[in-house]
Amino acid sequence: MELNEPERRVRVQDATKLRALAHPLRLRLLRYLLAAGPRTAAQCAEALDDTGSNCSYHLHQLGRHGLIERVPAEGANRRDRPWRAASIGFEFLPEPGDVDGQQVNDALTALELDEVFRALQRYQHQQHKLTDEWRESATFHNYTLSLTPEELRHLILTLDAVIRPYLRPMRNAPPGEARPVSLSLQAYPTPEFI
Repeated sequence: MELNEPERRVRVQDATKLRALAHPLRLRLLRYLLAAGPRTAAQCAEALDDTGSNCSYHLHQLGRHGLIERVPAEGANRRDRPWRAASIGFEFLPEPGDVDGQQVNDALTALELDEVFRALQRYQHQQHKLTDEWRESATFHNYTLSLTPEELRHLILTLDAVIRPYLRPMRNAPPGEARPVSLSLQAYPTPEFI
């Protein structure tokens, strides 16, 4: 497996940048650019079923905060220049002790969970369009583990190391039948036992 480029992962702790993402469309735009690669506002609008002007506005807001950037393109006019994520991945954590940042991060996490649920619903409604091979490859497993905090951290780091080479922006020339696949991993103490 060839890697496209070295990983650029950014930890976002600034409350202002966190707040810039605390909008459903902005979060979807960032997720889409991470999955699809460089896209224009019009392409984003078509994929996300929104208007070009609305996507353009929110892309500029994300760009203003350094979360996305314009792709240099020769001969293209400014309107047709695509945007791309400014990093291969992001971690959103407020500064320790930043109460405002924690509140914004909580809102951002709630938006992310809502988007994961909506994406699963969209998949459920569209899965009939896939081949049997793709439908049989998809999975929805839920495990209840018994771990210490150290074991949980080790497990997450181990899974992350296995997953990372398959990140779409990092793969150079994936096989022809490859397509974007959403993989969500949540690991937290089971609420009924807190």
